[in-house]
Amino acid sequence: MKADNTTLVDFVSQSKTLFEIPVYQRNYEWGEPQCRQLFSDLVKAIESRNPHFIGAVVYVSESGDKMSHIEIIIDGQQRLTSCMLLLKAIAESDSTITEEIEDNFLANKYVSLNDHIKLKPVERDREAFNAVITNQADDYVGPSKVIENYRFFQKLITEFGYSGQELFEGMNYLNMVYINLDGGAESENPQVIFESLNSTGVSLSASDLVRNFLLMKLDLETQKRLYKQYWLKIETLFSSNVFTEFIRHYLIMKLNKLVKRENVYSTYKTFYADNSYSSEVALSDLYEYARFYDQLLTNNSESEEFNKTIYHINIMDKKVVYPYFMKLMGMESAGDITWNTINKIGHAVESLLYRRMVCGIPSNGLNRIVVSLTNRIDGESEFVNLQKRLLNSQFPNDKEFKASLIDYPIYNKKRNWAKLTLVVLEEYRTKETINFDDAQVEHIMPRNLSNDWKIKVSNADAINRRYGGTIGNLTLTKYNQEMSNKLYDEKREFYAESNISLTREIAKDYDKWDKESIVSRTNKLADELIKIFPKPEMLDESMVIDNSGEHLINEELDVTGIKPIRLTIQDNDFKATSWTSCLVIFLNYVWKNDSETYDRIKKDSSVGNMLFSNFRSPKVLENGEKIDTNFSANVIAALLAKMTEICGITDEVSYTIK
Repeated sequence: MKADNTTLVDFVSQSKTLFEIPVYQRNYEWGEPQCRQLFSDLVKAIESRNPHFIGAVVYVSESGDKMSHIEIIIDGQQRLTSCMLLLKAIAESDSTITEEIEDNFLANKYVSLNDHIKLKPVERDREAFNAVITNQADDYVGPSKVIENYRFFQKLITEFGYSGQELFEGMNYLNMVYINLDGGAESENPQVIFESLNSTGVSLSASDLVRNFLLMKLDLETQKRLYKQYWLKIETLFSSNVFTEFIRHYLIMKLNKLVKRENVYSTYKTFYADNSYSSEVALSDLYEYARFYDQLLTNNSESEEFNKTIYHINIMDKKVVYPYFMKLMGMESAGDITWNTINKIGHAVESLLYRRMVCGIPSNGLNRIVVSLTNRIDGESEFVNLQKRLLNSQFPNDKEFKASLIDYPIYNKKRNWAKLTLVVLEEYRTKETINFDDAQVEHIMPRNLSNDWKIKVSNADAINRRYGGTIGNLTLTKYNQEMSNKLYDEKREFYAESNISLTREIAKDYDKWDKESIVSRTNKLADELIKIFPKPEMLDESMVIDNSGEHLINEELDVTGIKPIRLTIQDNDFKATSWTSCLVIFLNYVWKNDSETYDRIKKDSSVGNMLFSNFRSPKVLENGEKIDTNFSANVIAALLAKMTEICGITDEVSYTIK
């Protein structure tokens, strides 16, 4: 392996050299943001007259015909292709340098490989790239990122006003690292090298990057003081992974929008700048909310009642609500809300989470609910705000909740959920806190039936399959091993002496254990759970539901006559004026960010045939293709939901309505 620094122009000016993108590489996918950044780097280099590092290119060398060289690009093809397009745009902007650039950087005059063109992209991009290099871009038919970015570079050159000669000379300031891997049977494995370059060592976490961002620009004494006063204290609370998740939840709370894990650092930098923070103000605020976050993780707030609620929510593994609870704790600290109100809210949220869990409502919509709650409405109490928001959150009513509980195999879903349910039932009876870790879940009718059980209870296997994991067949015990597969008559003697009231009741209320007993007990416990996890009184069916606000794209909602005002895709907000505009916005976004998935949408039988044929009311996308838009609002919403499934971003797409 050989590695060294070089300039971009020296690298691409190698004579008799073909840069080939292997077939296993992805297509050319850079969009305007990346191209704009590359051009901005070039302008900065021109203005400062200082070298600017643009990255690395990794390749394997092979020999070609007539003393030519083939460099197979393992990493850096997006950057290299973009630089070639930029060079071509510069060449076309000034006729005095056109020949020099084309002969030295874009073509191999004396090598016939790839029709004398120096870069050979993957097959899908090759025709478009060759059209650019051979001055036939205007004749190219069809959408192409290559053509789009070439035109974009031409536009930037015109806008910035630098001459072609100035831009060309500025390219000399763009530095890079090349890594040449040896070829042949005894060479390094390119895949291993690639993985090493991208994943070895301990990469900086988002929390590390935020720390450096806040402290690095300060003088040494201030760095030491702020690190000791704030950052070190936060680090003692969290591990690195939890720290990053805390910052993500902190940003969700502050910005009232979803933040992806991979965008935590970049989002924080923008948040910091938008609020004109100083490092000390930023660190002080982080530390305050870090303490609240730690209290949520450890169920250790100032309120014992709230701690029990958080304890239950943590067992349900619903930390998605943390941003909202941090907001409430911050309000309490500032004197804007009381613990009494927070506890009312906590119980309502706990009930929502538990009922949705039992009713099998997907949890991906919870993110949007939480985001809507972090944005307080002026002039309204926080609990009233919560009630209005929960009207749009699929809060199951008592009938739906009980119907699901009757057949819900809670033990088979997650054992901690079953234990939590039994613990809260016991606490409801005794008003005492139960040691969750010490308790064990007991199946009254055993999971593995003995022959004695099969003889004693008619159709025992069928009953066990349907009802064995339901709440009616479960209880708490501290001697689970002793119970084993004993018949109910023998278990009943143990149950009668149990110090757990939930278990003692079984011996008292049932003299045998069969289907009727399980169903009877399930109904009884379901009625109690309705009281333990109530739907707040104001949330009754007679209240008018206001559907305004943000909704996940796959939410079941009749949108007839409802006008969208915004479409949000992966944290990017787009102004919408109609459902048709949402359709166009979404397809333009997919094309710009993942053209391969765009092609999969076109080929999908249920979507592609509707959108890309039989144009009754056509609209033209940014890539020049036409789609049909002659559909009802509900059909367009369904098409959008289906396309998000194809893209794998269903929980990252939402719409906002008035």
